[in-house]
Amino acid sequence: MNPPPWPGQQPGRPGFPPPAAPAGPPPMPGGPGFPPPYPPPRRGGGSTLVWLLVVGAVLVVAIAGTCAVLVFGGDDDDPVRPVALPSTTRLPSYGSTTEPTLPSPTYSSGGTVDPSGVLKRTITTAKGNVFTQAGTRTESCVTRANSVLLPALRRHPCVGSMYSAVYASPSKQIITSVSILKFATSTDASIVKSYTNQEGWPKLLTPSDASGLRQPRADPAYWTRTWAQGSTVVYAQSYWVSGGPTGDRTGSVFATAGELGVEVTNTLVWSN
Repeated sequence: MNPPPWPGQQPGRPGFPPPAAPAGPPPMPGGPGFPPPYPPPRRGGGSTLVWLLVVGAVLVVAIAGTCAVLVFGGDDDDPVRPVALPSTTRLPSYGSTTEPTLPSPTYSSGGTVDPSGVLKRTITTAKGNVFTQAGTRTESCVTRANSVLLPALRRHPCVGSMYSAVYASPSKQIITSVSILKFATSTDASIVKSYTNQEGWPKLLTPSDASGLRQPRADPAYWTRTWAQGSTVVYAQSYWVSGGPTGDRTGSVFATAGELGVEVTNTLVWSN
């Protein structure tokens, strides 16, 4: 018995399937079952232009949104307060611009201390050294002043006489002439004292013949040191008894003038 006929089967023919359809084109390389490769990308500037348009649109939207926030939100918020930076204040430098002022004159009657009582026959200093008097002299200030000090004393005259005394050191090797001048004011005393820097001082005294000390040679080298205490000026002039070189400020002659002069000046301070 024959099966039912296939569509299109000629009658009377056996029931076999129709012949296969014609073969299609050969398969692509890569073997069966693999999809075909992607087509290569198109070259050109179309995609770049699209991206630029998209980015530009985003920027426009962002700017428009920011402006809208500033415009519509400006009335709701308080205005921004300016920040005040702290100012710098310079403190004055005390004394840096102070101009020197001249001291006002201090009038004095000259004090009650008798300079001749200060210049005793022996003076013991704070160091324990005993200086022995080898002569005294009391004369007018202008007579005792040298040529440099004389003009100063005429403009700033001293009160009374100049009191002087000559002392020998404990070793009798150094002689010191001490002179005391009193002035009407402390200003006069300071001005006269300043003439020491110009070699303005009393004429040098030497031991008296009655002292038994030998006289130095003519015009011996000496150190002169000066102090002003109130309205009083004290001079101490020291030299070697031989009249030789005195040395520098570290020598014995300079130190002796300072030791005796300070002692006399302090005695004046304690006596007032």
